Amino acid sequence: MVNSVLRAIRNRRTIKTFRSDADVGEENIQEILEAGRWAPSMVNSQPWRFVVIEDEEVREQVSEIDFPIFLKKGLREAPVVIVVCADTEEDPKHYVEDCAVATQNIALAAQSLSLGSAWIGVHGERAEKDLSNLLDLPERFRPVSILCVGVPKDIPESERKDISELVYRRVD
Repeated sequence: MVNSVLRAIRNRRTIKTFRSDADVGEENIQEILEAGRWAPSMVNSQPWRFVVIEDEEVREQVSEIDFPIFLKKGLREAPVVIVVCADTEEDPKHYVEDCAVATQNIALAAQSLSLGSAWIGVHGERAEKDLSNLLDLPERFRPVSILCVGVPKDIPESERKDISELVYRRVD
């Protein structure tokens, strides 16, 4: 029998379209954020900060930033968008890895609550600056990732490489 954590990992998909008639719910949002809060971090620095966007107009403005085109629809449709930022004063060297782990925890928590998500990396100085300006982030905060969260319209199939293609065991 597969436990609930492994089930969430195996069933998580990148959701690109969300149902407009389904609410995520404040309790679910809090559970998802708690999962992010409990992520491991270098020397327990916990550098992540979460910006929750539910306002349709702000989500539309976020979608106009230079992100991959195939994910822009999710930014507009998802009822909740969570921007994972790093407080670079908390951890100036490892914040990207730490925030990535928090982002994965959030995505898995969403999956476990029968919600879908799409993870968008905030890459490039322009996207980072535009998003920081739009959200009026403090200077020391750097946006690392965005998660669109909602009830999926469709759940895509996913294929994985065979484990034998991915594992290298060194034997001396």
